[in-house]
Amino acid sequence: MEKEQIQAILDNASEEFLERFYETLLNEINSDDEPYHKKAYHLLAASLKSEDPDDFFISLCGWSLESLIEKTE
Repeated sequence: MEKEQIQAILDNASEEFLERFYETLLNEINSDDEPYHKKAYHLLAASLKSEDPDDFFISLCGWSLESLIEKTE
């Protein structure tokens, strides 16, 4: 999906749609049978494409990447 399409969704989405989207995202994460180490690798790799990788993780779970790493150790 192009950034312009995402911006259009952000500009026009209702609270209800956003809640359903997040619920769908969580359901898909939980039902994905990919091993955790592969999921983690792809999340970290995708975060490299973000202007601010912390924003990526904070938007997913409310914690920065540094905080998540500290919690992991």
